[in-house]
Amino acid sequence: MPVAIRPHVFSLYPLDEETIALAERSFRITCPGDEGHELWYTKADGIMVRSQRVTPEDVAKIGPQLKFLGKHGVGVDAIDVKGLSAKGVVVTNTPGVNATAVAELALTLALAVARNVPFIDREIRAGKTITKQAGGEGGMQLTGRTLGLIGGGNIGFTLGKMFHGAFGAKIIVYDPHLSPAMESAWTAAIPSYRRVTSLDDLLPASDVVSVHVPLFDSTRDMIGARELRLMKRSAVLINTARGGIVNEEALAQALDEGVILGAGLDAFSTEPPTLAQFSSLINHPRVVSTPHIGAASLDVISQTAKSVVEHLRDAFAGNIRDEVKL
Repeated sequence: MPVAIRPHVFSLYPLDEETIALAERSFRITCPGDEGHELWYTKADGIMVRSQRVTPEDVAKIGPQLKFLGKHGVGVDAIDVKGLSAKGVVVTNTPGVNATAVAELALTLALAVARNVPFIDREIRAGKTITKQAGGEGGMQLTGRTLGLIGGGNIGFTLGKMFHGAFGAKIIVYDPHLSPAMESAWTAAIPSYRRVTSLDDLLPASDVVSVHVPLFDSTRDMIGARELRLMKRSAVLINTARGGIVNEEALAQALDEGVILGAGLDAFSTEPPTLAQFSSLINHPRVVSTPHIGAASLDVISQTAKSVVEHLRDAFAGNIRDEVKL
């Protein structure tokens, strides 16, 4: 039901001035560092969450006044959605807002790994002489290759269009949950795209495999030793989705054994990734690592935060958009 009084929204992450000004048109807004921010459990009518965890212990502390949680971005694996729903709290997210930014990073990682650019750069900076022959012998061009997308939603769709437009790439999509609307969008944008019904069909046929699915129990370790061995020895694996979807031990072993060419990782099972925990991957010459920055450019952070504000504004007015249900 619409909330009649001016709701009090607490953001659990810092907001830029433009986003605060937008929020103040519809709510009372309290941000980290503001007086009384720690009282959000019992004072918030709505909360804004980015990368913070909302655990069952948090949910137990939440009072009956909380109506909505607005998630910055798409992934809700760090949020106890079921517990919140049981207390009557509606969780919404912001699909599509950061799709271009994440797709651009996936494309960047694919290019960097395919041409081995970061490793060559590190070697040159260390004072080593890298000849043209040595630097190029491990590279692969992407033009005319095949991109396999695990997940054909907003981010996968945007990346598919980029690869197809830039490289004339063939596109294969595995997504058993693809909506009719996205199916129509794929058909209209890339009539030649092919949708397959299993990873066993996608992996052996793809030169670049890019992961774009949420982390659920059903997707944890989705790419393990068996799946990596189905891939081409010349293939590149990209994960800008969530850590835990790719089994990191299996990936490190596959890279050491030359099972695949390389990997670009923006998502790790523990974040931010540290050399102490992930040395076998971070130190590998055919791995490019980033600390989950796909949607973290300043412009995209601001755009997504504004979208969270707009979603909460609409929800309090009785128009709930992009509700998350598990």
